[in-house]
Amino acid sequence: MMRIPQARSCPYQPNESIYHVHRDGRKCSETVTLILICTNGIGWASYQDVRPGEAERSLGTNEEGRGGKIGLGDRLLDRALQGDIQRKLLALIVFGLLIYGTVIALDGLLIRPLFGDVLSDPTDLDFYRVRAEYILDGKIPYVDFSSESPPLIMYLFVIPQLAGGSTQAYQLFFAAFAILTAMALFLFLREYDERKAMAASLLYLIYPLGMMEFGFGVQDESITIFLFVLPLLLLIKKKAAASGAASFIGVLTKMFNVIVLPWTFLHCDNKGRTKMVLAFGILALIIIVPFVLLFPGELPSFTYYFLGHPETPTGGSSISPWHYLGELGFGLPGYAGVGLTLLGLAGSSLFAYWRKMSLWQGATLVTMVFFLTYPKILLVYFMMPGVLLLMWGVEDRKVVLKLTAMLVPLFLSVAVTGNGMNPLADELWVWVLGIVLSLIGWALFVHAWWKVKDEIPFFERSDS
Repeated sequence: MMRIPQARSCPYQPNESIYHVHRDGRKCSETVTLILICTNGIGWASYQDVRPGEAERSLGTNEEGRGGKIGLGDRLLDRALQGDIQRKLLALIVFGLLIYGTVIALDGLLIRPLFGDVLSDPTDLDFYRVRAEYILDGKIPYVDFSSESPPLIMYLFVIPQLAGGSTQAYQLFFAAFAILTAMALFLFLREYDERKAMAASLLYLIYPLGMMEFGFGVQDESITIFLFVLPLLLLIKKKAAASGAASFIGVLTKMFNVIVLPWTFLHCDNKGRTKMVLAFGILALIIIVPFVLLFPGELPSFTYYFLGHPETPTGGSSISPWHYLGELGFGLPGYAGVGLTLLGLAGSSLFAYWRKMSLWQGATLVTMVFFLTYPKILLVYFMMPGVLLLMWGVEDRKVVLKLTAMLVPLFLSVAVTGNGMNPLADELWVWVLGIVLSLIGWALFVHAWWKVKDEIPFFERSDS
C-alpha cells in the first residue's frame, strides 16, 4: 500500500463510497481505499478512474512508487516528459532509434553472420526490392508487372531502395514508421493525460513483436499499423473527414483499414458520416477511377486477401487455427472463410453500436473478431490488436504481460509449421502441435481483451 502525500486536502474520506456510471447507464458504488485519489497530481491515475487493485496493477505511479521506491518506468517517463513538446517528441525519436538501432545492429553484426537467415529470415524483402526496382524503371503496377499488393505500399518501397536497398535501409525505413506511430499516439492523446500518453507511446516502441517483426523480420507492417491507428486517432479528435482520407490511404497501402471502417462509420454522427464518406469517395474518384479508365481490366482481384485461389483457400501462409484445420483436412473453402469473416465484422460492428461502445472499445472488439474468423493470420498482424490493447496496458500491467506471453506459443507455432507452409515434417503431429500452440496464443490474446472489455481507455473517459 502506498502512502498518501499530504500536500493538499482531499474531498473524499477513506473508504467512502464513490458512484460510477457505466456507459450503459448502470450505476454502481465502489468502496475505494484512497491510494491515488489525493496525490500531488503526478500519478498515473486520477481519482475518478481508480478501481480496487488498479494502483497495484498500474505500470507506473507517482514519485512515491511502490514501497517508497521510484521504478525504472517512472524514471524513464520523468525523463521523457521533461521540457517542451519538441523535446518530448525528440525523446521518443531518440528512444525509438536506440531500441531499433540496437535490434538492427544485433541482426547485422551478430545474428545474421552467425546463423544466416535461420533466425531472422526476411522472407518478403526480395519482393519489396523487385517491385521498387520495377517502379524505378518506369513500370506501372498491375499493367507492366503483376502484384497482389495494393499500390501505395509498392511506391513507398522506392524510398529505401533509393537508399541502397540493403537490409539495413529497409529496417531503418520500417523503424521510422514505428517511431511515427509512437509520436502520433503521444500527440493525439497527450491532452487527456500526458503521462499515460507517453507511457502508451513507449510501450508500443518496446513491445517485443514490433522489434522482432519490423527489425529482425524486416516486415512492412510498421507502415500498416501507422495507417491503421491514425484514422482512429483522428476520429478521437472529431476529424471525420481527415479520418476518412487516412482510411483510404490505408486501404491503398495494405487493405487492413477495411476491418474497422464499418465500425468507425457507425460510431460517427450523421454529419461525421457524411464527411467521412465524401473524403473517402473523392479520393477514390481521383485516384482509382482514372486508373480504371486508362487501363481497363488491369486492376487485380486481390485474391490473396479474399482467399480466392483454389490451391490456397486460406491464403497460403498462416498461423490461424482455421489454416491448420485446413492442413488437417477439415478446413473451410475460401469463399466460406471470407463469408465467415464478413459476417463476423458486420456482427461485431453492429454489436458495438448497439452496446454504445466507445470508439476504441468497438475497434478493439471488431479487430479481435476479425482475428478469430479470418483464416489468413500471420504473427506480425497481431501488432494491430496489440497497439489497441496496449492503451489499457498503461494502467494494467497484466494486459501487457498477456500480450507478451502470447507471443511465445505463437512464435513456436510459426517455427514448427514454417509459418503454416513449410513444416518441420509433413506429419500429422506437426499440424496438431501447431494448432495447439496457436490456440494457446489465441486464448491469451482473447483473455487480455476479456479482462478490459468493459473498461474505457483513459483518453475516452471524458466522453463517458
